[in-house]
Amino acid sequence: MKYLAALAVAAVAYVLAAWLVAPGFFDGFAPAAPYHWVSPPPDLRNGNQAPSSGRTTIAVQNGASQAGHLYTTDQQASVTYPSQSFAAPPAGAQLLLEIQPVASYPDLGGIGGAGNVYLVSVTTRLISPVVVTLRYGSQQSGPPTAIFAAETPTSPWKSLGSINSAVPYTVSASTTTLGYFVVGFPPAPASTPPPAQAGGGPPVVLIVAVAAAALAVLAGVPFMVARRGAAGPEPAADADTPQAAGQNRGGARRRRRRGRR
Repeated sequence: MKYLAALAVAAVAYVLAAWLVAPGFFDGFAPAAPYHWVSPPPDLRNGNQAPSSGRTTIAVQNGASQAGHLYTTDQQASVTYPSQSFAAPPAGAQLLLEIQPVASYPDLGGIGGAGNVYLVSVTTRLISPVVVTLRYGSQQSGPPTAIFAAETPTSPWKSLGSINSAVPYTVSASTTTLGYFVVGFPPAPASTPPPAQAGGGPPVVLIVAVAAAALAVLAGVPFMVARRGAAGPEPAADADTPQAAGQNRGGARRRRRRGRR
């Protein structure tokens, strides 16, 4: 049921945006007009104009708020609301909806803002989804992909994603809450650090190298033993074999001469 309601809101937003868009939209996609920054980047400060706000009174008939479309004068931010999006104020009080560019807002953290932060407020309660459309003034590697929202000055930002927008250079998203809105890029994923060495031990690469060297030595021991066994034991010297060198031939001659006598 929730998805059907969001789909209906998106369809109504597309029709209203196409109907209320400034003249010339269907003549073609012309270059975007200069963006009006609250705090312009350094290279865009010269010639920057202050962004505008928007405010409207929503009619209430038979206890139900009527459908409509509110956009800022410079058409950088808009809100599209179907009928019965807001609770009827008591005692016939006026129902006011307002869009304001702000310089004070929750910390963006890692969100890469591609335009101003806008505060959308109403004098009653939001009871049905509405569509917020924001124009972007800068790009990184391409157009921004989502609108982010924060309900209060201390609330965290959450991504609303995006839906099809009928207006060029804009991003639209369905929301069930009002507050702060900004178009931009999601935070970059945090890189995973390498695992720390416990106790300041030796590097893992050194341990692996030493282990590999030890395995190589152990693997070579059986091979060396096998080679020694194949060669056989060395022959022992014969004690009875007379040595050819060092014989005393002179003594033998003297013994033979004595025998003759």
